[in-house]
Amino acid sequence: MATPRRAARHGRGARRGGPPTRALLAAALLALLGSAGESGAQLILAGGGDTEVTEDGLHRVHPDMMASAWVKPGLDLTPYRRVFLMPSAVQFRHIPPKRYTIRTMETADSFPVNDTDQAMLRRLFAESSREALSAVRSYELSERPGRDVLMVQTLLTDVIYGVPPDISGSVVTNVRWAWEATLILELRDSMSDEVLARMVERERIDGPFFSAMVTALTPSIVDTWSRVLSRRLEELSDLSGRPDVIR
Repeated sequence: MATPRRAARHGRGARRGGPPTRALLAAALLALLGSAGESGAQLILAGGGDTEVTEDGLHRVHPDMMASAWVKPGLDLTPYRRVFLMPSAVQFRHIPPKRYTIRTMETADSFPVNDTDQAMLRRLFAESSREALSAVRSYELSERPGRDVLMVQTLLTDVIYGVPPDISGSVVTNVRWAWEATLILELRDSMSDEVLARMVERERIDGPFFSAMVTALTPSIVDTWSRVLSRRLEELSDLSGRPDVIR
């Protein structure tokens, strides 16, 4: 059985420009970050063909700084010293009920998640995401909103499953992938409830796997996703001038 591999999908597709252009652009961004010095790094918003603005007014960060992040223009996280962790949420893709056969299972690209596995994933993600975010060194934890408190919420959306249901006469021993989901980290001001930033990534855990082992592997898969979200919070905080460790 292969070691689980994350397959990440960022943005809406390949960006324009060949390797020399990308290299020069990356060098320019590094120079801008370095020139910020003691005043802190600056978030650079995407321009040209990469420009995107969400319905709630967030602008896409330049993809060479963060692959899939949208922020309020002029975002400054330095006033926030604490985080209030909102309850996590998990949303599964609706797959209409159908009668599976050996032939239809071979052509299906995803399968419904039964109630037991849905409950398991929600519980694991709630526990794992809270633990991962609590370990972020740039912030202290808060039990209530406040003027220096940043509200943080983690979500898994459009979750799909790569393991077919058990049917009579079928013995599925291997599956190509286990879980796929959109990972979302959202930051809000705890006093105004204004959305300040959102990070969105599509992740799939590729195999192959023994189908009977996917349930046992799910806790480590969820831990991996939670660590991805906590790293994104750290990255955005660093780019917004937050210190690595609260003093």
